[in-house]
Amino acid sequence: MAFCRDAVISNDYKGFGLPNRGSEEELARLFSADCVRRVTDNLAFAYFYYPEPEQGGREFPFGIMQKCYGLLSEEELAASGVLQLREGPFTNLRGGGVLLGFVDTGIDFAEDVFRNADGSTRLVGLWDQTLEEGRSEPTGSPIYGMTDRPTTDFAFYGREFSEEEMNLALQSGNPYEMLPSRDENGHGSALVRAAAAREARPGRFSGSGAGGTALGAPGRSTASTSPGNLSEDSYGSVAPLASIAMVKVKQAKPYLRDFWQIPDNAFCAAEEDIIYGIEWLLSVAGRENMPLVLCIALGSNQGNHTGQTVLSRYLDDVAQYPGVCVCAAAGNEGDSGHHFFGRVQGDGYEEVEINVAEGEVGFSTELWAADPDLFTVEIISPAGEVIPRIQGRPTFNRQYRLYFEGGTIWIQSNLYDQSVGTQGIWIRFAEPAAGVWRIRVYAEGEFSKSFHMWLPIRPFLREETAFLRPDPYVQICDPGAAREILTFTAYDVISGGLYTQASYGYTADNRIKPDLAAPKGEVLYEGTGMATAFGAGCAALVFEAAIRQENYVILDTLVIKRLFTASAERDGRDYPNREWGYGKLDVYGVFTRTPGRA
Repeated sequence: MAFCRDAVISNDYKGFGLPNRGSEEELARLFSADCVRRVTDNLAFAYFYYPEPEQGGREFPFGIMQKCYGLLSEEELAASGVLQLREGPFTNLRGGGVLLGFVDTGIDFAEDVFRNADGSTRLVGLWDQTLEEGRSEPTGSPIYGMTDRPTTDFAFYGREFSEEEMNLALQSGNPYEMLPSRDENGHGSALVRAAAAREARPGRFSGSGAGGTALGAPGRSTASTSPGNLSEDSYGSVAPLASIAMVKVKQAKPYLRDFWQIPDNAFCAAEEDIIYGIEWLLSVAGRENMPLVLCIALGSNQGNHTGQTVLSRYLDDVAQYPGVCVCAAAGNEGDSGHHFFGRVQGDGYEEVEINVAEGEVGFSTELWAADPDLFTVEIISPAGEVIPRIQGRPTFNRQYRLYFEGGTIWIQSNLYDQSVGTQGIWIRFAEPAAGVWRIRVYAEGEFSKSFHMWLPIRPFLREETAFLRPDPYVQICDPGAAREILTFTAYDVISGGLYTQASYGYTADNRIKPDLAAPKGEVLYEGTGMATAFGAGCAALVFEAAIRQENYVILDTLVIKRLFTASAERDGRDYPNREWGYGKLDVYGVFTRTPGRA
């Protein structure tokens, strides 16, 4: 199997996910690729050499371009039944023997909350994809799935740090000089605090509920706490005895950021790097002989929100591995104005209005048809300049330069997008004029004539850029829309209400998402990403209980999803619904209220 290391890290290569079962050699020959790296039986990445100076000369169909994923949280135990499990004489669950895996912005591994009572690390592995200096070359051939092979085969770029290396660094006077991997953003560290922090002081997560009292939980420490002073009873998160593995995912290459018009100051990761990170986490779980709970708190509004992107399909496969649970965030798009649903009446058109904020450098929007409808579009700038409709041509690719207001508009229409089988229209605005842009959508068929449109997620846009007549539903971000995984929305345990920015469901193909609601976290980092970390910690408790009965291999994502949804806390609302899914997560209820228990 090819490593394709240079192609993955070099800005002179473009990579594309191929849902194809052919061999690497066959795919390379078929697509004239410079390198092909197989991930699973159903997925490979193909790489093509395009030197950076030449990358603007050709645009590929937007449907095959890798999606870019941003952060879904910007930082409550009794309310979800965690304390009851911890304090019960027959349960006493704290996540021991379970691996929590994260693909995010990294971790500040030297923090006290990520260390044992003796000061040693609780991380069994750290892969920093952003580091290249001093790395060793991989040996052997990487394979996918849970394995006992050396993990170096999977961390084939960046730098991988072992538990022993982290402990040596912690014993030194300057751990980050000896092991130069930090979480400059803070998002990844916050996720781990929510799921698996070990604290000796009250934290900033709190909640109340029947049978328990408020308990401190994760928050960024403002004072140093000596690990040697942490007693075995000092627990501040959901699964404080779980093992931890972190992938610090690298940022997407410049050609992807430019294609999708991602702002320079926004964090975004490409599908390939997220998937390679998950493959490494699976290998670590296999090496450690532990069940794995994956926490994915990255999301995207790209694609048609039916769970058909490369990452979603891949996670659907992983979710069916025995001993693995995949948890993902629903998104924080609830009041963003980033979704539009329209239906063309008669022979007319549906007018979609987008307010573009002052200083918006660029963005893209996507229109996805209801199958088998077809559409064409006409665009009118704030000053009235018209980009005309291309009649009778549902497949086209055009670039337009506006004369009066400046800026460039690029329109692609794929008659049948190869990833989802329906028509998609992609519109990229580069240096757009501020004001209200109008997109007139014309139907070319006699079916429902309905369509969805999405703008990018919050971190990729200015707050004022939004649809003027948005639809509040069908906002679940990818990969949260994937079919098999466990998708979490967020709620406030104090007020009992849904998090105001939480994305509403369902999916565009009307499947129930989100699955459950979990606590939203604290003010600094709050949202569905933190709720997902909380839910991942609860899944670790279920795995721990199964380990004690020596039957954890019977658990996978689907089984844990059914346990959680069957035992969720529900009030007088009709369930499932678009806001809460099946209700509030109650892990204690898994052991007391699950149907079929005596």
